[in-house]
Amino acid sequence: MRYTLSKGIDNNADAIKVRVKVFVEEQGFHDEFDETDNTAWHVIMYDGTRPLAVGRLYFNASSAHIGRVAVMRSERGRKLGSLVIAVLEKKARDMGYVNVELSAQCRVAEFYEKLGYAPEGEVYLDENQPHIKMTKRLDSAPHF
Repeated sequence: MRYTLSKGIDNNADAIKVRVKVFVEEQGFHDEFDETDNTAWHVIMYDGTRPLAVGRLYFNASSAHIGRVAVMRSERGRKLGSLVIAVLEKKARDMGYVNVELSAQCRVAEFYEKLGYAPEGEVYLDENQPHIKMTKRLDSAPHF
């Protein structure tokens, strides 16, 4: 298993491929790509040359934001989502951030809770899917 981590979406065709497969084709999202993709860090997990899982990381003044975490259907249950989160958390930590947040689909909120994220606020709809904001304070050591 290997991964790449690079900034911007233009040179990340594999990230686009996985996100289209999971979010657009499988889950029916329409507005999958946005301006944040141009400045975000994108991680792609590979088995050989085959992309299996992705996620992105971007920042504001006080927090790092993780999003667009997706694992190919055939690869779920292999802890690839946890690896994506660990890589993105390490990048945030390396850049000096201590708080990270994300917008979780409610159906997978338990996955993020197991990784130390806590729900915050009310459930809201994003493309007709229930989501909840979740936050975590990063400690000094990554959890791989």
